[in-house]
Amino acid sequence: MANMELGPSNNSFEQAKILKKYYKPDYSQLFNKIRDIKAPIKKEILIGLIDGVWHSELDLIRIAKKQQKYMGAVTLGTMIHSLNHSLKNDYVEKKVVNGKLYYKISDNYVGLTRAAYNKYTALKL
Repeated sequence: MANMELGPSNNSFEQAKILKKYYKPDYSQLFNKIRDIKAPIKKEILIGLIDGVWHSELDLIRIAKKQQKYMGAVTLGTMIHSLNHSLKNDYVEKKVVNGKLYYKISDNYVGLTRAAYNKYTALKL
């Protein structure tokens, strides 16, 4: 019975706990930074990585070459470094498997990136 009497205040307490647990002001700033990326080639790279799985360097170069004809491994690496520098240090992860580079958006930021580009990709379809 005591819990039922405290309904409205208990509800606001629960909302406060949820906000504290899930709302990160840093995420809203990062969301805006992702959404405000102006370079079409960087947008295409992020959209290529938006599925959250590992993509080879060659896959990303193919995607990027649709926007910029002269694109290679060095330019791609510089762009990935630039994205990590401007967004978050661990935003795009990379690993080497059998001498080949693979990239993916960090699991922490895949949903945020999807939200930022949801409208953009819906308009492209």
